[in-house]
Amino acid sequence: MLKLKLLVCFLAFCLPILGQNNAAEIFGKAADQLLTENLELSLEIKEIASNGKSKDKKYDVLIGKSEGVERTKTVVQYPDKLKGITIVITDYPEETGLIEIFTPANGKIRKMKATSKNMELVNSGVSISNYTSKDRSQLSFDFKGTEEFEGKSCYKLQVIDILDLENGQTEYLIEKNTYRILKITAFNEDGTEKSITTYSDFQAIGQLKGKIQPMFMVNKDLKKAKHNEIKVLKINARPDLKEENFSIEPVIN
Repeated sequence: MLKLKLLVCFLAFCLPILGQNNAAEIFGKAADQLLTENLELSLEIKEIASNGKSKDKKYDVLIGKSEGVERTKTVVQYPDKLKGITIVITDYPEETGLIEIFTPANGKIRKMKATSKNMELVNSGVSISNYTSKDRSQLSFDFKGTEEFEGKSCYKLQVIDILDLENGQTEYLIEKNTYRILKITAFNEDGTEKSITTYSDFQAIGQLKGKIQPMFMVNKDLKKAKHNEIKVLKINARPDLKEENFSIEPVIN
């Protein structure tokens, strides 16, 4: 009886730890096959409002990271009336980041702190790189079992950004056989669902062995009852990116 009690106590103590370690390993396998930094993308986005009306937009995006500083540069290519609008986000490891918005119409650059509220204004949803590119010591993991998604058996993980508990709670569905991230659900601080992003049409990145990219994504903003359909038209590795590549240059039409 004493041995049984000791075994029960051991399992009660160890199983949560084993679950956490297993979740971290699964997340690592999923994240490591993605290209999440030092790359360039061309995106086509269809924004669909709650009333069914849609808008088409195209962007060129640079994503880089050096010495712990993450930078993203987004340049609008379409529609023509917005062409040249440029958003540069600089995310510092231990301080609030910076958002710069250049508007060609007046030639001015607006700057603001990269708070969660401001980031929501300039982001199109939960990006697959929001978490996969983070220092994993900044994240906590919990294994939540398995779940079927679109006919595929998936691991279900809770992933939390411990430095941003207000906005950093997410749930991942990762396909068992391929370790592809198929779905990310983001939650509000009260535990209600904030957004759902799904990923599909995974393709190999030609110049990088073992790296893949989801070429189609759908992001649903549950609060605003709208969603975005995002197609990746082009993706290339850019190991040559430097800080100056993220400066804002006036667009000459």
